[in-house]
Amino acid sequence: MTNRLVLALACLGLTAGAGAEVNFDQGVDIKSAIEQAVNSDVKAPYPYYGPQRVRFSKECRSFSFGPGDFAQASERAYLSSTEYIEECRFVPKPPPPPPPPPQVNPNGPKPPKPPQTNPNGPKPPKPGNPKAADVKDYYPGQPGYDDNGPHGNYSYEGHYGNQQGTWHCRERRGREFRATAQVNVAPRRMYPWESERFEVCMQADRVELETSHSPYRYYVDRQGLYDVTFNLTPNYRVPTAPDSAGLYSAAFAFRDGKFTLSVNDRWAREYAGEKVTIKVELMKDGFLFFNSSQGEKEFTFDAANNYELAFAEGDLQKTADYADASGDLRGPKKFYVKWGFRRVGSVSTGEYVNKGSTDKITK
Repeated sequence: MTNRLVLALACLGLTAGAGAEVNFDQGVDIKSAIEQAVNSDVKAPYPYYGPQRVRFSKECRSFSFGPGDFAQASERAYLSSTEYIEECRFVPKPPPPPPPPPQVNPNGPKPPKPPQTNPNGPKPPKPGNPKAADVKDYYPGQPGYDDNGPHGNYSYEGHYGNQQGTWHCRERRGREFRATAQVNVAPRRMYPWESERFEVCMQADRVELETSHSPYRYYVDRQGLYDVTFNLTPNYRVPTAPDSAGLYSAAFAFRDGKFTLSVNDRWAREYAGEKVTIKVELMKDGFLFFNSSQGEKEFTFDAANNYELAFAEGDLQKTADYADASGDLRGPKKFYVKWGFRRVGSVSTGEYVNKGSTDKITK
């Protein structure tokens, strides 16, 4: 009995708020009252504050370490992150004005005008000029937005339900989070040309470690909550990019009917047991900028302090850019080589390093 009474009172409250008519002399028809409340034309007011969006600024600190077989530790850095809360108010567009009443001519309707024809033929259609959409979705890139999110006071076109209008928004500061961070690296082998860099970033109350580049994969032991220490222990080594200055040209000459390129390697000891591949492309210096390729060849050596590359024109493989300039009789023939190298082994990746061109010589 009590449950029925509570249900009846709730339905009466809904019916009264919706403007439904109830005759108390005939009893209460609950089903009819609910249907009248649902079909009522009474609408809820527009919200003053619309959807809220919360973002947190992100602050990062970089920690770099160079070569060395000993343990290394960074200084302790201070980090902070700020909460920003967006609050919006929706203002609907006003309804369009009613159309003006039709004009009545007391003298009766005017006779229709005869159709006018263009003696030069119909005009070509004008190019289309589509209008921009009236309703825009809210996304980064609109006015009032930058890479870190919205800021200040701003407005944008949008909709609420079936109503179109303008969202007037502002952003206010909320909570502030603070922490410190330090990175410690256990002993590991680093080659002279290698380095590693880590970033510790704070966003909201989270402090995370990110590896920018490193020749090692580490086990990370995290200590502390807001005074955080990251202790890094190497698990295994991964190949890294070779030093582009590791190989350099010592001399390029033509003697005994062959071209000779001499290349030095400053990291022969570090790459002991591995190989290096050097590619050369012989170029003939032409008139103005019309240089021609005479072919290319690759040489593979065991890692050493010096490499001698000797080749004749007949030893080269013709390329797509090959041009036969044997009939060119203008002046002495000048040649140079374009060259580069790649390391073959487990220390470095196999990416190709372009070393450019040598000086020109006369054949």
